[in-house]
Amino acid sequence: MSESIKELQIADLSCTLYLPPDYDCQTIHYPAVYINGEAPVKEILAELKKLSVPADFLLLSIKPKDWNDDFTPWKAPAFREGEKIPGGNADAFIAKLTEVIKPYMDMHYRTKPCAEDTILLGYSLGGLAALYSLCRTDQFAKIGSLSGSLWYDGFVEFMEGMQCTKTDRRIYLSLGKKEAKSRNARMGQAAECTKKIQEILENKIGKENVTFEWTDGGHFHEIPKRFAKALRWFLQF
Repeated sequence: MSESIKELQIADLSCTLYLPPDYDCQTIHYPAVYINGEAPVKEILAELKKLSVPADFLLLSIKPKDWNDDFTPWKAPAFREGEKIPGGNADAFIAKLTEVIKPYMDMHYRTKPCAEDTILLGYSLGGLAALYSLCRTDQFAKIGSLSGSLWYDGFVEFMEGMQCTKTDRRIYLSLGKKEAKSRNARMGQAAECTKKIQEILENKIGKENVTFEWTDGGHFHEIPKRFAKALRWFLQF
């Protein structure tokens, strides 16, 4: 049998679910990958195939109600003139993810529910929220922030003051080589802030548990490939 990709609603959010080949013919349990945001699932799977990485996991891509609200940890100035300020509702989103969505997946699908077999990824603001979850839940031992908006106002300082009791976390950070050239002054700090947060995390949970990867292009370049590279790193453990 072939792989399965389907749409479903969980906790009033639209999700895309990937099930591995022969899922319905098996009884085994699989690692679970959660993605903050509406991800290009088919394209990610195609990139994994190019990298010769078996997609032997369940993957759930979760579309937020409001990207700028659900994936920001607190309110901050608008990103651009004329836009509304980000709402800072990441705590509520993470609570829905950990208290409703993940339990639903663990109950209705054959996941491996332990933190060690659970990956949380996010891109841009979704990557910011993924990394923020490190301070809010122990349910994800593997967290990836891809082109994460780690320049977000006050986030570096927040990470510096973070109390991390878990030293078995694994963190993947990536950034496009051209992202520092953004015309937006705040977003242009992406490289500086990402490298600083890499250092903070290495000091808190160990250098061997943190990796940073430069990728080609700007913020929107080869997004599926960036997801695939992150998954390749996580799946080797």
